[in-house]
Amino acid sequence: MFKSAPADSGITRAAASVPSKMSKTQNSSEVDLTQERKVTRIGDWVAPAPSSKLGEYQRMADDDEAREPGLRGALQCVGSCVVGRIPMLGWLPQYDVRNDFFYDFIGGATIALICLVQTLAHAAIATTKVIQGPYCAFVPPFVYAVLGTSPHASISSGAIAAILIADQLQYFHDEEERTELASLLALISGGMLVAMGLCRAAYAVRFLSQSLISGFVTGGSVLILVGQLKNLLGLEKMRHAIGVIDQVRAICEALPETQVIGLCLGLSMIMVLQVMMWLKKYTVAQLKSQGPHPSWMKPAKIVSEMKELVLVGISIAFAIFTCNGDEPILPVVGTIPPGLPPFQVPWRLPAAKSMLETHFRLQEFFMGGFLVALTSFLTTYATSKKQALQHGYQIDASQEMFALGMAGTCGSFFGSFTPSGSLSRTSLAGEVGVRTQMSGLMKIVVVGTSLKFLTPVLYYLPKATLAAIILRSTWQLVDFKTPKTLWSSWRPYHQGGMRRDFVVWWIAFVLTVFLGVLWGIGAAVFVSVAMIVHDAAMPRTVTLGRIESLGNIWRDVEVWSEGRTFPGVLTVEFRGPLSFASADWFMEELERKKFLEAKRGNKVHVVVLSFGSVHDLDKTAIEMFRDLLTVWR
Repeated sequence: MFKSAPADSGITRAAASVPSKMSKTQNSSEVDLTQERKVTRIGDWVAPAPSSKLGEYQRMADDDEAREPGLRGALQCVGSCVVGRIPMLGWLPQYDVRNDFFYDFIGGATIALICLVQTLAHAAIATTKVIQGPYCAFVPPFVYAVLGTSPHASISSGAIAAILIADQLQYFHDEEERTELASLLALISGGMLVAMGLCRAAYAVRFLSQSLISGFVTGGSVLILVGQLKNLLGLEKMRHAIGVIDQVRAICEALPETQVIGLCLGLSMIMVLQVMMWLKKYTVAQLKSQGPHPSWMKPAKIVSEMKELVLVGISIAFAIFTCNGDEPILPVVGTIPPGLPPFQVPWRLPAAKSMLETHFRLQEFFMGGFLVALTSFLTTYATSKKQALQHGYQIDASQEMFALGMAGTCGSFFGSFTPSGSLSRTSLAGEVGVRTQMSGLMKIVVVGTSLKFLTPVLYYLPKATLAAIILRSTWQLVDFKTPKTLWSSWRPYHQGGMRRDFVVWWIAFVLTVFLGVLWGIGAAVFVSVAMIVHDAAMPRTVTLGRIESLGNIWRDVEVWSEGRTFPGVLTVEFRGPLSFASADWFMEELERKKFLEAKRGNKVHVVVLSFGSVHDLDKTAIEMFRDLLTVWR
């Protein structure tokens, strides 16, 4: 039963429409707040009187009604749409060559050199030819520079994307096949991102929770650590293995063939990497403190930032000086085709044609491409968003999805696998002073020059060094702190616990390690969505009691045991949307609570419903209320 306010209560319609502190303003005599209240499903507002001194509404610059009518207005609309899809047309005409070019060139060149080495390692993670890594740093950065909205995003290869790619390619034994199929996978995932970006479907990544990503990345890191033991130990003749258990078995079988010199070099490079990381941490902390600072500190910081490049230089020099004639004494990368990547249609490559004709794992390949697309976008957008917040600019999530998809799609025609952002490189872009997307154009100059002239030198790059770089960088992705934190909050969800997140983390981790990334992410997403659907269909219905010690506020008596209830009165709060999915559940819970009260000897005569937590009602819920009131009468 609901009662309206008495006529002499002093509550007016206008005062009921706004908080009490806002119902009286300094110019209340000049503003008529008793106008008809405009109510929508989004919110409500009270229109000012025509005679109000508040002035006219100021329209936004992109408001349709603010544009000039006629042909000029239509051209303005078309121009804004084109610039929205190709942001380069907006920033390039205003580019300040005198103030920005130097920083963009130096920053782009620095990141390109680091990127060149990291992409070699990421290609090893993806189990493709190592040259496919640098190909990711050529066309995709250029496309993103034209279409992207973040000046600091470093687009090329990424460790997490490489994990997913390797999971999809593990069923193919030949490295050439895996390399060709990786380009096809880039086309599939890129096309999906383009379609989702055009449909403004960036919200899809919200189904990948932080616990899910942490569990999957940790499981994928375990797969990488196991997979790279082959290169660290120099097991050139180890058989191809599928799955972590089979890989461990194959490594144990091939242990007698361990290449001792390569193993010693790899372990030494891991130690050097660790020292470099300590040096970077120390120099950054010292340079942030008040000076003066020693003259060697800034060069030391720069060297520590380019630690992978330093390791590659040391390792190549070691391999050259220890050659037995013309042949290296330890396993090396070998011949890398010089020159820029050739144009090749992905679906016409032999391995891709065979898959499309035989349909071998074609369905799984498309499903994997969807997960690769979502995960690569999530990692790219998260790192770019962090830099945007730090530097005070905005990025468009849907445009970022479109730009990354186009980068992958165009790159697939030039031998690239799925590109992604990198947290370390994106953070470095802000530190070295990158100012615009022009740095991405500078990157392709450096990478293209390196591909043209430096590939013969990379012949002597030891595989153990690549394995050392991968192992040390991958170890940082292993995250067992998250499940430990979640376990410390092992309480029911409605009590603020994180039991659900703990379960999702372990599902993603265990299934990723033992069944593969597709199963790990897929099962964890399914469980997460099932929990969301459960909450929507069965929200909590709690009995409220008055807490007199806190000013007579009402709280859940299950949590606040001191809450006072009154004989014959049942006060219930429904915490969720009341719709067709939850209407029956609400009625069942109400009847159950009435039955429990009667069983305790407290016959209910009055039911008070608190709907402060109900943010939505639909037709089914309204009809349910009518039926309920009819029965109660």
